[in-house]
Amino acid sequence: MAKKDTFPGKIYVTNLFTFVSMNKSVLCIGASLVDELYFCENDIVSNSSNPAQKSTSIGGVSSNIAQHLALLEVNPAIITAFGNDADGLYIKDSFLKKGIACDQSIVADDTTGKYVSILQPDGNLYVAVCQDSCGKYISLDYLETQTDYIKVFDILIIDTNLESKTIQWLIHFAKTHHKQLIIEPVSVAKATKLATLDLNGVFMLTPNEDELAAMCAHNTLKEQLLASLFERGVQTIWLRKGAEGSEWFTASQNLALSVPSIKIVDSTGAGDAALAGWVFGYVNGEDEMACLQLGHTLALETLKRKGAVDLSLKPSTLYKNKKKYYND
Repeated sequence: MAKKDTFPGKIYVTNLFTFVSMNKSVLCIGASLVDELYFCENDIVSNSSNPAQKSTSIGGVSSNIAQHLALLEVNPAIITAFGNDADGLYIKDSFLKKGIACDQSIVADDTTGKYVSILQPDGNLYVAVCQDSCGKYISLDYLETQTDYIKVFDILIIDTNLESKTIQWLIHFAKTHHKQLIIEPVSVAKATKLATLDLNGVFMLTPNEDELAAMCAHNTLKEQLLASLFERGVQTIWLRKGAEGSEWFTASQNLALSVPSIKIVDSTGAGDAALAGWVFGYVNGEDEMACLQLGHTLALETLKRKGAVDLSLKPSTLYKNKKKYYND
């Protein structure tokens, strides 16, 4: 079983910054997949064959977040499900090499999931499909056998690839055991799972504008949507607005942060990167605006490369890149 650090914190010093790691422990729970990305060479023509270049990497929302956090030296753990195949073995070995604890993950007698996306020449997503046969194995029954392990962690990050009843159980678990639970809605279709759940116990939701509406079936205006979620028990909402930046809401506070215009190479995983950057700032004691800036910075850098995870990432490079975009 993993143990929480009891020493006061690691101190990192570079010529750019000094910060103290607060040693909050982070557990990600959700999907791990193989990403197949097809970058079309010309504007996509529907109902026709389009020439493209292929890129393959490890993906899945929780997996992407855990990989970024490991590169940022947060030392995360993950509960996920691997297939009993070559892809599953590859993902598990990769996690272990990156320092992502995955001993409580499941090896299912099934096929590892796959995410396939078609991207326009400008890097923006045209369409994507996801087939995940293993997600169902991260079940309520299984997580109930892992309660002592899950209790160890301060922050729980989950995605909505999980079944609705599993998400509900984790929300109640977080409230009962005083954990900070962050939910990444993943997509409009999967965000609808949250529309009927008791959200009392959710520390933060991270929707885009379409996902926000999907979580609140009976409202349409942004102010009504936000108010509805606060009434249902959500503490914080980080609303992603694409090229317009993002907004940060609590019941008593509102922050907004813009983003500079950049050339997008690949939009895959930008939201996952943003959340990982925010969590990195949060566990290291940064204030709300600095956390948002770190999140935006990691998302912007991810948008400028192919694939959802920049394997060269380090804490020092994230702070260095932040100065490019937000030099305050």
